[in-house]
Amino acid sequence: MTEYSFSKRYGYSSRKEDEILEDAPVWLRKSYEAQILDFFVNPGISGVKSSPSALLNARRIEWDLIIYLRLNFEPEPDYPFIYEFLANCEWYHFYDFVEFIGIKLREVESDDDKKNGFLAYRNAVNGLFSNANVGWRMNENGRFKRETTKALDTKLQFIENQLTDEFEPAREHYKKAVRYINERPLDPENSIKEIVSAIESAGRVLYPATHTLGDVVKELRKSDLMPKHLITVIEKFYAYACDEPAVRHGAPVSSRVLLDDAEFAMHLGAALIRYLISARKRL
Repeated sequence: MTEYSFSKRYGYSSRKEDEILEDAPVWLRKSYEAQILDFFVNPGISGVKSSPSALLNARRIEWDLIIYLRLNFEPEPDYPFIYEFLANCEWYHFYDFVEFIGIKLREVESDDDKKNGFLAYRNAVNGLFSNANVGWRMNENGRFKRETTKALDTKLQFIENQLTDEFEPAREHYKKAVRYINERPLDPENSIKEIVSAIESAGRVLYPATHTLGDVVKELRKSDLMPKHLITVIEKFYAYACDEPAVRHGAPVSSRVLLDDAEFAMHLGAALIRYLISARKRL
């Protein structure tokens, strides 16, 4: 278990603000415990019933959890620490916990355990979170990512698939931009930087003699390849990225960029890239 926990990946343990989709109210914790945890984890207490298919023992993994999250805590001998932790931990540690159980299941399951192992656990967690309108989904590696709509996922993947051959450099920037707003650690500033770089790279395919997106805009204005107001959109987007502190240049002030800004930039950038790919065919 060398990868960072949920709270470390997303930097939640150092934040003061919470978001509704990232909260973990009591009813969600109890639903998780009753509907999922009790099926996969044996409490390890004499005389207490547990699921006969449970692959994990609570007493045997409690120290692993303490080490995983680097907690300054020593469990009591009479009661499994993980249940106390689940009930009272900070909201972001709830998601750490859910990931941790998935990690342990992947470690101990055998081929014979697959139907009661990690895949079953992942499906149960994602089903619970979907029904509870929680904005996280566990991926095939047992890590939480922000939920996106199937339509958006399809569109983003479609655009990535189009960025081949001469557009391959743009594809690398595009993949980084997507990763920075979906995977550890969240980095909205670099996501905006990379999506602008992807647009710039795609534009330079149209005009190989150019060096910057500003140069591409100048060449577009000399042609009738795009409506002038759409060219202005590219120009203003580039100006925003250049002027916004901590995006394309260092700044003497702290970043003001929000994840919402980066997601908007991603949607706009993806549309502009697709437009430029189409425009390339008209040259």
